[in-house]
Amino acid sequence: MLLIGRNVIIREFKETDFNEFFELIQDKTNHDLAGLEYSNDLDFVKELFGMYQRRQDAHVIAEKDTDRMIGIFEINRRGESAELAQTREIGFVIDQKFRQLGYASESVRLVIEYCFEQIHIKEIWASTEQENQVPQKILRKLDFKYIYSADQALPFAKQSQIVKYYLLKK
Repeated sequence: MLLIGRNVIIREFKETDFNEFFELIQDKTNHDLAGLEYSNDLDFVKELFGMYQRRQDAHVIAEKDTDRMIGIFEINRRGESAELAQTREIGFVIDQKFRQLGYASESVRLVIEYCFEQIHIKEIWASTEQENQVPQKILRKLDFKYIYSADQALPFAKQSQIVKYYLLKK
């Protein structure tokens, strides 16, 4: 997949993306707010990078002018049953150095257009951690509607992990 916007490109992973990928994985805030894996273990991150390169639903968000990786965008299938075939769940994370510059909003717009016009999806879901206000604002700005919240903590974890779910229909 290759989506080209005014300031960003959403593309496949390249070997040259590894250093930026490692920076994203080393930032615990990305794990806490967006659910991205967290590690400082170089060998583990190399394996993880290979996995992301092989995944059809994971893509790089890159600056258009430099082609430098600034984030990750996922377009995940929600299941294989007939009623879920035309739905996707999206997720994205932007490196802290590139936040508040419009890259996330532009990336989501590009993916919405791609999903509705190119692969004829009828619904796009997105979820965010309850405390992660910025992507919630982006989703609302792009006409996603808040649908419900759910506690995704494991029963034995003795903690709460509230996730908010948003939906955009064609």
